[in-house]
Amino acid sequence: MTTIETVKQANLVRAGLISDKAFELIILPTEQCNFRCIYCYEDFSIGRMKPEVISGIKALLDKRSSKLNFLNLSWFGGEPLVAKDIVLEISEYATSLAAKNSHLHYSGSMTTNGYLLDINTASALANVGVTHYQISLDGPKEIHDQSRIRADGKSTFERIWNNLLAIRDSSLPVSILLRLHFNPDTFNFFDPLLEDIKREFLPDSRFSMFFKSIEHLGGPNDSSIKIFSEAEKEAANKILQSKLFGDDLKSPQDGSPTAEYVCYAARPNSLVIRANGKVNKCTVALTDERNDVGTLQPDGQLKLIPGRFAPWVRGIETLDFETLGCPLVSLPSSDEISANLSRKSVAV
Repeated sequence: MTTIETVKQANLVRAGLISDKAFELIILPTEQCNFRCIYCYEDFSIGRMKPEVISGIKALLDKRSSKLNFLNLSWFGGEPLVAKDIVLEISEYATSLAAKNSHLHYSGSMTTNGYLLDINTASALANVGVTHYQISLDGPKEIHDQSRIRADGKSTFERIWNNLLAIRDSSLPVSILLRLHFNPDTFNFFDPLLEDIKREFLPDSRFSMFFKSIEHLGGPNDSSIKIFSEAEKEAANKILQSKLFGDDLKSPQDGSPTAEYVCYAARPNSLVIRANGKVNKCTVALTDERNDVGTLQPDGQLKLIPGRFAPWVRGIETLDFETLGCPLVSLPSSDEISANLSRKSVAV
């Protein structure tokens, strides 16, 4: 490929990443949760979204909808279904905007623990465009129930599994990505779950799966949780994929991220709106001040903090896929961000 062709290709990739015709809001309607997973990094210090933040989201969507071709509302938490009414209210509003703007394609997705996703809730959500889900399982019941625990200490696997079966038995137009967590202590106990998934969900194309090794993400139990090295993680992942999907052909239901995966936090057209109205870029670094890039106003205006947004999207300039894959890695420190902002001010 010539230099000119390489530049053209890079510009095409860059243009796709920064398109102002696409917009994603990752919304935390509450930062409370009905689970207390042992590896969780969240502190649950913020509660339900206030009415003024809900109004701000609607106003922001109003301002943007006439110029957009694609809008995705992605629900996160806490556990978003603890505040199901807020999810339904904002999703219904987005649905009405799409009905008014024929060029606007709206979609809704959700990261949920699945415990409250009964068939009636899934049906109500589908009616307002929320049809894509990511749900985590940590192994067979006896393994899962040791790590994904209800806030009152009770087990969770059976209800999640029954919710998944009910959705499978329905005709709802949904897609569900099962995120299968493993670590050195649980890796060798996955076979019964894989056999159940093969029997119950692989025949249904609405379901896909990928394996995710547990990591240390800053939670209070990190020191007591065993994790794989990068090499061990890759080897274990391949073994589990082979057991579930077979050796010969990559399954279309393998939802594993590709090497060219671009994190939402690296995209200029993706924002996280927290329950308190704070604007973030990343759903993991919730206590990192560098992740606090601004505030959503009740009138839909975004009040950004100078210098905080640009470091998250620096991969757009270089097209380095490690930076695009996770901009939090090697993100400039707060002092570096401040110093860089000062240098720009002096230059101006």
